[in-house]
Order: sequence, then structure tokens, then C-alpha cells
Amino acid sequence: MGSIKNLPVLDRPREKALRYGLSSLSDAELLAIFIGSGYKDNSVTELATGLLSKYGGIRGLSECSISELKTNKGIKNVRSINLAAIFEINRRIITKKYEEDESIIDGEYLYNKYKHQIIDINQECIFLVMLNAKKKIIYESVLSIGSEDSVLFSFANIYRELVAHNAKYYYLIHNHTNGSFMPSENDLIITKFLRNESKNKKIPLLDHLIISRDGYYSFQKNEKN
Repeated sequence: MGSIKNLPVLDRPREKALRYGLSSLSDAELLAIFIGSGYKDNSVTELATGLLSKYGGIRGLSECSISELKTNKGIKNVRSINLAAIFEINRRIITKKYEEDESIIDGEYLYNKYKHQIIDINQECIFLVMLNAKKKIIYESVLSIGSEDSVLFSFANIYRELVAHNAKYYYLIHNHTNGSFMPSENDLIITKFLRNESKNKKIPLLDHLIISRDGYYSFQKNEKN
């Protein structure tokens, strides 16, 4: 069986964690520590790497149900429950953190929160920020990743996420890779469409933010001026 013990000492995730700290480990190494061992002809790190690849990274894996996790070779009942439990604990920690945050959630807050995360991305990405009835953040996700100058998504995908997380309001955020934060004609059309659809579904779009190296554009703020 491909256990962590079979790896060279300096390559073992636990030893690396003790020597350099957990922050030095990759997602696959952290996952390998938790899983503990692989199976015949497949080491634990290979198992962890395969899971992350299959589900698009740690976020995708964290959204898997116990029954879905069990379909993977090397992940049976106990491991699937343990993994799901860890991800659920993490969700509760994040939820609690947001509940205790007294900040007012608006365009300025979200710009400062996201600007360092997305200004250096060379692809257009769309982020979905979901809020509860008290207008506190309850969940954030990457809705779509596109090319250097465009990204595709649908309201159906947005609505599915909103319903899944019982959101009452939401913000949409995306980046412009060309340096300008001014909306394109397509941005204007999309925002108008999303507002109408969201109003019909009774989950309002509070604002659409476009972020670039030079600053940000808030549809809600600019429409007031």
C-alpha cells in the first residue's frame, strides 16, 4: 500500500509540516496527511493529487457529498465521512467569521477584499458573493473563468448557486485584464439582464463590480450619480 511512510523522509508531508509549517504544504500534501495511505500501485500523494484534479481543486472536492466521495478508489466509508466532516467544519468556521464581521458590505468593502486577489489574474473571472437576509456574506465562489478578454456564464448557474446556499442577495464581481475598469457595452447589457432576472426570482443583485489595476467600477454607485 502506498503510505506516507514509504516516501523519502524529507518528502513526507508531516515532516515538512514540522520543519517548515503547514503553510509550506501544497493542497495535495495537506490532503495526503489527512487520508494517510493510498492503495496498491498508487501512493497517498498520488491519490490526493488525483482527487484534486478530478474535482477541480480543494474547493470542488469540499463540495462533494459523502456518497460522491465514496465512489473514488481508496476513499471508503470512514474516509469519506471524515473528509466531509472536515469540510463541514471549515464551512461553519467561515460562516461564523462572516456572522461576527460587523463591516458594512458594499462596493468599497468588496473592492478592498478582492483587489489583491484578482488584479494579477490574466484571465477574466467572475466571482459570486452571496448574502443572507441581514446582508452578511454567507458564501463566495468563482462562478466562471474565461479567456484574456471575455468570460461566459448564465443566470441559471447563478440562480442554482443562490438557491443552494439560501442566499437572499448577491454581488457579482469580475476583473478586466486590459487595465480599464469601465464597463463594456456587453457588461451594461448583462448587468441589466441580471437585475431583471434577479428581481423576478426575488433574490436581488445588489451591485456588479468591475475591478482592474486602476480601480473599480460600481454599477450601483454610478447609477446614483
